[in-house]
Amino acid sequence: MSEGKKWYEYAGDDSDVIVNTRVNVARNLAGTPFAHRMKAADRKAVLSAVLEAAGDRRLSIAGQLRCSLMEELTKTEAVALAERGVASPEFIAKREGRALLCSGDESLSVAVNGGEHLLISAMRPGLDLDGASNAADHMESILSRVLEFAFDPEFGYLTEDPANLGTGMHAEMTLHLPALSRSGALGRVAAGLSQLGLRLREGVGAEAGAELYRLSNRVTLGISEQEAVFNLKSMSLQVVLQERAARKSLCGTIECQDQIFRAYGILKNARLLPLNEFMQAFSNLRLGVAQQMFREGPSMDVMAPMMAAAQPANLMLRAGRALSKAEQNAFRGKLVRAALEGQERKGE
Repeated sequence: MSEGKKWYEYAGDDSDVIVNTRVNVARNLAGTPFAHRMKAADRKAVLSAVLEAAGDRRLSIAGQLRCSLMEELTKTEAVALAERGVASPEFIAKREGRALLCSGDESLSVAVNGGEHLLISAMRPGLDLDGASNAADHMESILSRVLEFAFDPEFGYLTEDPANLGTGMHAEMTLHLPALSRSGALGRVAAGLSQLGLRLREGVGAEAGAELYRLSNRVTLGISEQEAVFNLKSMSLQVVLQERAARKSLCGTIECQDQIFRAYGILKNARLLPLNEFMQAFSNLRLGVAQQMFREGPSMDVMAPMMAAAQPANLMLRAGRALSKAEQNAFRGKLVRAALEGQERKGE
């Protein structure tokens, strides 16, 4: 990855369907109450221990993670982190005693004093479960040299959330599934995945028409991290094949083609672009790009950062001030037009 660019500014493998990959590893410090029983002194002690570990010069991660004390962030800054997927909405909701350690490209983070004492997250564009898993495991191994994690020989790593008990590892992929969604097949696909210990549910922006879904493992107890990753990767590829097959039928209709080219026209020309309209047009344009429907259209690398950049808090951070809804709509339209115009000029 180029210096200064974020991980989500790249498309990655199988990006026509798989937007990104995330692996979370939950850990709690031995001898310390779980999050719901922690007092202010406990949160302070956990935070101090983690920050000391992250800065330990004996470890290879020393100086590589930027620390943000959540209490010191503005609401806009905190929400922008959630919009970019660096922190969860639940983590930023209560900021007292919490901190986020993050790499420069935001592909690796450690959330401190959230639902668990530590939540290590590794993110990668496209399909890269192995890369994300190795990165999260490497960070956990380094921190375990100076931090003692709660562990039971029978149950594995002890966690606040029973769903994380065992390996403490939770893997997830964000999928763009417009064809399966519009064909009505998603319910059947989700039911089949559920029987295999996987969960398919709506992702960010789904309610606004983004047609993004999250596929994740539900079982962490009694299986290894390697087994969980293998199962999720295998089944995700099956979903990819089903989506690609459904797209051939969907995109063969003139109605779908019209939606895609209209969406491109809106995003290239709109002066006012409300978030919901952007989400719907973005989903259609992304589908058209994936299906190579444009002779000279945007690439997946151009589409990749657009979703995060168009979110309200990130718009305001870029603008350097609070924006009204109307101002957001205008600024969003300007940013999207600039991204698409830059791609077109590049292709001339």
